[in-house]
Amino acid sequence: MSSPPQARIFTFEFLGLCLMIFLAYCNITVFYSLYVYLQALGVPESWRGLLIGASSLATMAGYLFVSPFLTVRNAALAAAAGILLLAGCGAAYLYATSAPALLAVRLCNGLAVALISAGAMTMLVAVIPPARTGQAFGLYSIAMLLPYSIVPPVFDWLSPAVVTYPQGYAGMAMALVPALAVVAVLGRRVAGRREPAPGSRPTLAQMAKNAAKGPVAQLLAVNAVYYLSFASLFFLTKSLFLSRGLGHAGAFFSIQMSCMICIRIVANRVFDVVAKIKLIRFCYLVTAGAFLLLYCVHGQTMTFVAAVLLGIGMGVGSPSLNAFMYELSEPAYRGLNANLMMLSLQSGSFLGPILGGAAVAAWGYGGFLLVGAAACLVGTALSLGLGGAGAKPVYPDGEAR
Repeated sequence: MSSPPQARIFTFEFLGLCLMIFLAYCNITVFYSLYVYLQALGVPESWRGLLIGASSLATMAGYLFVSPFLTVRNAALAAAAGILLLAGCGAAYLYATSAPALLAVRLCNGLAVALISAGAMTMLVAVIPPARTGQAFGLYSIAMLLPYSIVPPVFDWLSPAVVTYPQGYAGMAMALVPALAVVAVLGRRVAGRREPAPGSRPTLAQMAKNAAKGPVAQLLAVNAVYYLSFASLFFLTKSLFLSRGLGHAGAFFSIQMSCMICIRIVANRVFDVVAKIKLIRFCYLVTAGAFLLLYCVHGQTMTFVAAVLLGIGMGVGSPSLNAFMYELSEPAYRGLNANLMMLSLQSGSFLGPILGGAAVAAWGYGGFLLVGAAACLVGTALSLGLGGAGAKPVYPDGEAR
């Protein structure tokens, strides 16, 4: 017997949204080589981290100010605007070579990603069956991870011998344009879905008040440190490999991301059986070990072993962090806190390249790796005291009941 329509996950809407978010994240991961490109352009070292992180800063601001106004009626329009803006940014990389020009392009790039991602998320929550949200979000997260496994090795092979770095950035942005046809159909299909009552959407003041409460703020900080470590290593690995005379930086990312994806597919039940706080601490400790391994060894084989460790550690990190936030949130604020986790993600992604670049400038790549390990230990320390929080949801008044 076929599943009733309301229980189906693999609908045109869901698959279309997965395709759109996959292409959007391709346009994030393609910039794994940006630090090397900025070096080649002669951009001052003091600018490089800012230029890399500027996109995440704009994405963070976009999420904060655009999300409260998105509905199922205008989400597709926001996503379409993001696609067109991203295509324009892609073309701009061919001409922007000065630090100020690149900063403007990076900020617009980040805003475009925010419009696409926030529009997609608004439509996603309207089309997935309520009884299968866990499975749906798990599959959706894999669509976000796949570009990290695919794009770096492909562009390692293509650039800069076959296409230049800016040509690659422009080509990836243009690859998203055909998704406009999908967005047009999605907009018509999703527009008739039921909307939440206008009064149920939190204001910015409510968002700030909720974020400042005890365990919520603590877990947001833990989440930000996780993505700070992830982003700094992602954007600096290629230049780290070049400094050591190593190749196959793309393969390093493929190994790491493949491990993360496999864990999220195979070990789904572990996330429900093992205490979330234990998985979060496991993530940080294993990731710290991977940073230390990269510091101690310089051979190609052992760097791939470090990639496996990173995949194992970070593979359990994001699902555990988000599931733990769901557990400790009062039901009416679960959606809000999920969005706040996205904001903390972007803050970590913004600060990671800046702090990582500063560490490289001050202490070299060895110092950067030691700082990365220390950051993971800081994340572990920040998680202390959260052990019993998941059993007691935190209400807007700050009390656990």
